[in-house]
Amino acid sequence: MAAPTEIEMPDLPDPTELAKTYAEVAQRASTLISDHVQRQVKRGVTPPQDELGIAQAFMDMMAKLLSNPYRLAQAQMNLVWDYFSLWQQSMLRFAGMNAAPVATPDKSDKRFKDDQWQEHFLFDFMKQSYLITARNIHDTVCCVDGLDEQTQKKVNFYTRQYIDALSPSNFALTNPEVFRETVKSHGQNLVKGLNNLLRDIEDGGG
Repeated sequence: MAAPTEIEMPDLPDPTELAKTYAEVAQRASTLISDHVQRQVKRGVTPPQDELGIAQAFMDMMAKLLSNPYRLAQAQMNLVWDYFSLWQQSMLRFAGMNAAPVATPDKSDKRFKDDQWQEHFLFDFMKQSYLITARNIHDTVCCVDGLDEQTQKKVNFYTRQYIDALSPSNFALTNPEVFRETVKSHGQNLVKGLNNLLRDIEDGGG
């Protein structure tokens, strides 16, 4: 088996220049946040209400789950076993041996299409850890005994949003594509992205 693909690290940027760039972005962000808070206070904005009943749906779901401790215990055991299997698989890969993955993404899942998600030991471990956790959360809450159909649909929908938000593909340091570009550009891609976000917020009035 071929050795894990390494990401070539270019020369580091001038720390003084990089610090100056980040300081400018931080100053803009600080000013923007301060202005936003002041506008909210002047408008007398009240705390958001749970008009969609999301909090109530999850409270009902948890009440049903807690009434079935056996299912919760089984879900916990499944999670522990999956992580134990992943640890074994990862150690074999780290030693240069072939080992079947514990969790694999669906073929239609484009979040993990970059080769590094399979070839690099660390990215593969993060990917499988996420998939195992996502599967466990989904399996635990997807079909709760005694929960009415509408509440179950609501729980499933918002749980899916939560799971998707946790994907390592969403974060710069755990996404191989973004990480490569960050290293290559000395972090300027992140600065540019944040500046674009701040500009959009400013143009929209916060």
